[in-house]
Amino acid sequence: MVLFSSAKKDSRIGVDFLPDGVAVAQVGSGRKQPGAILATEFVAADGQQAQVDALRHWVRERGLQKTPCVCLVASDDCDVYQVERPEVEDEELLPAVTWKIKDLINYDVAHAVVDSYPMPKSNKNNPLQVGVVAAREAVIQSYVESMRACAVELVALDVHELVRSNLELIRASAGRSLVLLTLSERSGLLGIYHDTDLYVSRDFKIGLEDLEGVTDDDQGPFDSLLLEIQRSLDYFESYYGMGAVNELRIFPQQRITEKMAMYLQNLTNFDIEFVAFGAGERDRDFEPRCFHAYCAAMRGVAQ
Repeated sequence: MVLFSSAKKDSRIGVDFLPDGVAVAQVGSGRKQPGAILATEFVAADGQQAQVDALRHWVRERGLQKTPCVCLVASDDCDVYQVERPEVEDEELLPAVTWKIKDLINYDVAHAVVDSYPMPKSNKNNPLQVGVVAAREAVIQSYVESMRACAVELVALDVHELVRSNLELIRASAGRSLVLLTLSERSGLLGIYHDTDLYVSRDFKIGLEDLEGVTDDDQGPFDSLLLEIQRSLDYFESYYGMGAVNELRIFPQQRITEKMAMYLQNLTNFDIEFVAFGAGERDRDFEPRCFHAYCAAMRGVAQ
């Protein structure tokens, strides 16, 4: 959801408000170092106002006022749907999808901010789908006001499902299919991409905390995660008529996710790798909770 354009600067910020703090990433956007990671930091703070204050302090401390910023709307603050595309002209699409989702949201659609994005065409001649993002107008306004209070230049509000396409590994996946699996403390998000386009996005309540409880006698969380992956792949193959996907990319790389990867490898034919930042296999300076903030910061950065 683009709000307004920004002037070209040498760096860009991504912001992700999480339940227990705010994650911030700064990347280079100038000609000399486009996409270079300049900073990633998670600042613990409880509650909206405390998080805004923490972000304002972070920006001021680094002299980053007026820096272009892409802010993520928290998953609890918006709804993402996939619906059949109305048979209307492009200029009439937004009002049509707004009407189409009015019974899916639990508030008056007149007080909603709605945006849409195209979905790939199915090889099986299924109805063309369109992605729809909806949020309360008051909620969106609170994000705008929070960014204004932090003195950054808000370029856009975006959602977690879509900013992941800004990753270099997705941009470089032309002609291939892959699965991207990211895990936070209490949840996970899976995306299936083909030729750089997002085909399937699925979130689920399995996170790193659940995986920590896995033992040799009880591998239930690994089984549940594999089931979520398989369901997504089954939909991708059946609805879109696409072939099998054998590339799986995982973030973050930790002891428990390495154990999970070994479990998946023993039961599937996936080519499994971890998403890495920097020259080494692991970049210890990259704060894992800033993954989506980094993806947001990369929006519009040419590499």
